[in-house]
Amino acid sequence: MRSLPTTVWLRGPLAILALSSVFMVLRFPDERTPWWGIYGNLLDVNVYRWGGHAVLGSIPLYEGLLSGADSGRFYAPMPFTYPPFSALLFTPLTQVTPGLMEAGWTALTVGLLYLAIRMCLRTLGYRSDRVTVQVAVCLTLISLSLEPVRTTVWLGQINVLLLVLVLADQLASRSGRRWAGIGSGIAAGIKLTPAFFWAHWVLTGRWRMAAVSGLTFLGTVALGFLVIPRDAIRYWSGTLLDSQRIGQDSLVANQSVRGAIARIAGLEMAPAWAWLIGAVLVAVVGLTVAALTHRAGHQLLGLTLAGMTMTMVSPFTWGHHWVWLVPLLVLTLHYAISAGRWYVWLLPPLVWAAGANWVQSFPDTNFPDDRWVGMGLFMLGGDIPSVVFSTITNVYPLIWLVTVALTALYLGKGSAVTARLADYGTADDSSPRAEDHRRG
Repeated sequence: MRSLPTTVWLRGPLAILALSSVFMVLRFPDERTPWWGIYGNLLDVNVYRWGGHAVLGSIPLYEGLLSGADSGRFYAPMPFTYPPFSALLFTPLTQVTPGLMEAGWTALTVGLLYLAIRMCLRTLGYRSDRVTVQVAVCLTLISLSLEPVRTTVWLGQINVLLLVLVLADQLASRSGRRWAGIGSGIAAGIKLTPAFFWAHWVLTGRWRMAAVSGLTFLGTVALGFLVIPRDAIRYWSGTLLDSQRIGQDSLVANQSVRGAIARIAGLEMAPAWAWLIGAVLVAVVGLTVAALTHRAGHQLLGLTLAGMTMTMVSPFTWGHHWVWLVPLLVLTLHYAISAGRWYVWLLPPLVWAAGANWVQSFPDTNFPDDRWVGMGLFMLGGDIPSVVFSTITNVYPLIWLVTVALTALYLGKGSAVTARLADYGTADDSSPRAEDHRRG
């Protein structure tokens, strides 16, 4: 185990950036747009609550739109797009008032964000000391200004919980825990996409972990059939494949390879064959580089690549699904500290700038507060050159592409370079490669 630098040159700038991020999150959008403020929406957690109400009231989950009138806010009826197990999981939300639920959900999300960053630092081999706590708090506040995290809090989404469940499996695997895999299995039961990590577990030789995760997921499916069989049959017989229930592929909010294909081709919906080919290519490349990275001793980087690849191949990936930018931000800071090269320090601000919650507001009577607010680079518009516009509307897929390319380039330097960099701490302390290097 190692310690983070205790000098003020690290903690001082991080503290300033953390305070600036809090100001950015609380101040933007401005006072003309209260609905778009950090506490002004919370739609999704209310949809979770509606799902819980539907289960308790024997209302079909997938045969129409759900709604509720007890939140004190106006929400249009919305579809329930999660597996049946998630609706069962959300039933406790119906037992508290909407205000208490929203406040508790927000506090839980921020707490889980801090936990995720602590998990990342632990995976990277840092001691659990005062400096680590201070850095983790600063990184938590800085991460709030990332668009995926800010939108997750704004909507009351569940993305950070899923991130923590997968990171818990990673830590359990490092420690040889027999229950490693349960976290990602539960995450897949809540939202199908984390099942993608089964491929990563297998490709990195963690067969038992993949089996535990798969069996846990099957348990969540069985529970759905046991408790709400009609909804389970409806969901697993076709509802889960209907991406149009969410929106058109070409929406800039769809930051997946399918969305990128539709926008580049100028189509509302990407052809199924084009998406399948693109998704397979992205999955093969992403998982291969992730597995090689893991075997080279960089377990958190490999897991992060797998998580980013998961968001790429999903049929519809909202910007807030890209919470894997949080461990990516932690990793870039880690490598900047470890590498001892000035240019590596460019990576953390570049990752933050690409994923930051940049805000743009336009008058629009079709939206609450009579304004439309775009958050994140991919939502910006106006008089922007076409090349720049095409770039920013696909910013998250581009982050994936650059991360995969830089990682492959890094690995391509050879095992000798990887071993030498282990001296600086860039390999996870508990990884086989790092352990062999220390013994040598």
